[in-house]
Amino acid sequence: MRHLARVAGGAAALLAAATSSAQEPEPAAEEPAPATDVAIPADTPTAAGGDAIGEPQGAGAPAARPSAPAGAPRPRDAPAPGSPAHGSRDPLAPGFRERARIALGPLEIAPIALLALQAAPYVGDDALTQAGDSAEHPGFRLRHVRAGLRGDVAGLVRFAISTELAEDDAGTARIHEAWAGVTAARALEVIAGARTVPFSRSAMIGAGDGALAERPLAVRAIAPFTQVGIQAEGHFQDGAFSYYAGVYNAFQRSDQFYAGPSESLAPLGNRFEGIAVAGRVATEPQGPLGRTLQDVAGSPFRLGVGADGFFSDGGARTLYGASADVLVHAAGLHALGEVLWTGASPKAVPTQPIAQITAVSSLALVVEAGTMLVARKLGVSGRVEWIDPNLDVEDEGDNLVLTGGVSYHAYDDLVKAQLEVTHREELGGLSLSNDAVILQLQLSL
Repeated sequence: MRHLARVAGGAAALLAAATSSAQEPEPAAEEPAPATDVAIPADTPTAAGGDAIGEPQGAGAPAARPSAPAGAPRPRDAPAPGSPAHGSRDPLAPGFRERARIALGPLEIAPIALLALQAAPYVGDDALTQAGDSAEHPGFRLRHVRAGLRGDVAGLVRFAISTELAEDDAGTARIHEAWAGVTAARALEVIAGARTVPFSRSAMIGAGDGALAERPLAVRAIAPFTQVGIQAEGHFQDGAFSYYAGVYNAFQRSDQFYAGPSESLAPLGNRFEGIAVAGRVATEPQGPLGRTLQDVAGSPFRLGVGADGFFSDGGARTLYGASADVLVHAAGLHALGEVLWTGASPKAVPTQPIAQITAVSSLALVVEAGTMLVARKLGVSGRVEWIDPNLDVEDEGDNLVLTGGVSYHAYDDLVKAQLEVTHREELGGLSLSNDAVILQLQLSL
């Protein structure tokens, strides 16, 4: 750590140089765009966030609908309540994602894109990606290269298909999400395919929509993320109450806790596993909190509360978990608290080889807070995590993770640069040198 401050200062200078050329968008032409080029915004819930860029809130909010009824909920990508007014001549004003649509009769489609490049000027000698660290050596990493489409058919059916192109060093592509569902009734939407399991607010918020470059380590280690199944959800009174309930192929995870569950898309069907169920309830009584974890616009006070759980009867392990979260937005401030608990019990005759021989329970606490120093432009955030992978054992797996960072937003949230400094302290056993400084440049649509 004795060189960390000097390295962080150098990374900050790199951040300033990388973003100094960003300029405000030029005004569009005086004439408004033709009606056929601009879709009417969706009546989209924002109760809990979505995992993928372009994926709906709460593991799925509707795409734009051509004729939203009066009093319908605010679109997911529309300006948050309390946002400053922007003229229609600004093509990148808040809500630009909802305007970036093509209408083909009853069909409306919009792009999904996420490009994130990370540079690591400093990484501790003991860092391992298998243990959840962002990098193992100084250098560069394509953290996300994601592309796809989402769409809506006459306000009755919505869908999303996207591919992650930076999955491994071999350049292997994999499906990130592939789902479609009947969404005509707000109280009961039924969606099937590969999509985010409704568990943990931090997991359901988009990969590029966090205040810091990476999601909490605890969430990456516990949440099941994308799985194949069928899910029902409903949203009432503009997000004042939302529910989610789904059935999926059973979840799988490795013996290494910090490696997290695998995101199984089951291309050959459910060969070795059983069935998992998951559910979530959430409320945002003052109105939707919007797409991002940060209060980018400086909104009035808004509160979001959620609780969820899952049970997975897998072929090798029985997995179960629960989490609860609170998120507050107020005048550019955001504060997040999450508690996550999970357990794993090995099967007597596992369908796949595993090293686990006894039941293990894990617990984690996450607290994050930050503020926008300049609305829609510059923010700072800090996060504290306490993680115990095995409540019955005290070893170097017990971690205290401290993360701080700064984010610069060019063109609202379309282009973003983030500097993140992480200190990871082992609470038992051997203390490891696994701190890191990460600079991330990101484009998300």
